[in-house]
Amino acid sequence: MTDAGRTLGQTLRAAREAKRWDVARAERETRIRSHYLAALEEGDYADLPSDVYTRGFIRNYATYLGLDPEACLELYRHEVTPAVAARPPVAPPKPIVVEKRDAIITRGRVAAAGLVILVVAFIAYLAFQFLTFAGTPELTLTDPATDLPAYAGTSYILRGTTVPNARITVDGLRENPTTTASAGGAFTLPIPLVPGSNVVTLLATDPVTGRTSNPVRRTITVTLDGSTPGADGGPAVSAPEQDAVIVGPVAVSGTAAPGAGVTIRPTLVVAPTPSFTVTNVAGQTVTVPPWSPPAVDPVTVGADLSGAFTAELDLGVGTWDLRLTSGPSAGATPAPSEAAPAETVRRVTVLPPSGLSGTLEIRDAAAYLELEEDGVPRAGVSGLNAAVGTRLVLSAETRIRIRTADAGRVHLVLNGYTISPLGAVGATIEWRIDALVPGG
Repeated sequence: MTDAGRTLGQTLRAAREAKRWDVARAERETRIRSHYLAALEEGDYADLPSDVYTRGFIRNYATYLGLDPEACLELYRHEVTPAVAARPPVAPPKPIVVEKRDAIITRGRVAAAGLVILVVAFIAYLAFQFLTFAGTPELTLTDPATDLPAYAGTSYILRGTTVPNARITVDGLRENPTTTASAGGAFTLPIPLVPGSNVVTLLATDPVTGRTSNPVRRTITVTLDGSTPGADGGPAVSAPEQDAVIVGPVAVSGTAAPGAGVTIRPTLVVAPTPSFTVTNVAGQTVTVPPWSPPAVDPVTVGADLSGAFTAELDLGVGTWDLRLTSGPSAGATPAPSEAAPAETVRRVTVLPPSGLSGTLEIRDAAAYLELEEDGVPRAGVSGLNAAVGTRLVLSAETRIRIRTADAGRVHLVLNGYTISPLGAVGATIEWRIDALVPGG
């Protein structure tokens, strides 16, 4: 919207100053040079480029400031119309009388025609480049798809899509992490949250054009239930935090009664999804079968004389509830006459490390195998028959290629996710495995 009675320049300046943004910031975020922005706000159209570029500047600047682009363009048309009307009329050119002659092909005419073709091709190339670099990259946030008015957690994993290899930045939080989208444009980004309203603003920067997407915002309101670990007699847990996102072993610490036994029972609540994509030799997506990590046995540790306790759990990838109890019988099943020990619950999400890592095993019989990590064949293995019992440790930054003539003999564990076996006995497959978010 624009205010009646204001010029275009006054409307733009008022909108920018209302947001407390300076021209330097506007230049960085719109990619429009500051002297052009100043000329628009001063109404000094003589300092602006051609009418086509000026209209593009007005449309982009108005959108950036939250104004109606069409209304701003209408103001511009009203302001420049008097200047156009004051120009003296130009008489139309007189028709040229051309004497009809038979067409004669000469070297000069061929050269002229070639020059015209080159000029047209060059103009088309410039137009394509202008449209490419003037475009705004798309940014879609799929998780959360909408604002979250009541979320019980202190972290969240954002997921979405944008242009390939774009840089994703976050603004508005106490800590603002960044990440890079995959070659397919997908990205995941864990963010920390604080109690109350968290307004998350995402931007994607196209690495090819340098253009920045329109901001995407989500409001996540953290409403903790007010319960305090240990308030009901269970252990007080200081680490990990509720809804923590962890890579690697999970360190658990807290306090209980001095000398008490503290039992930790991990329970899987959300099975993991692969942190990689798989395509076959035809470029088709391979659906990876669902898998859940094996159950983890309870762990019992003793609190010291001050009541402090620590433990380290090696959990598989996925989301887990850690249920902690303490007391003389914390590690045993209570008798029917005994009340169940007080329990403290912490939820954590375990993510795989960056890149691709895991193991590949040949079981039951030998199998032909080709193996490449980041485009480099595995020496002494790739292109040969791998003996039964062969176990290889895999490590790649972005990509692994596997080809085998007997998929039923090949078993894979990758980023904590098990695919066992790769297919049927005697089946020939070729897979390309790409990290979902390279380097992140």
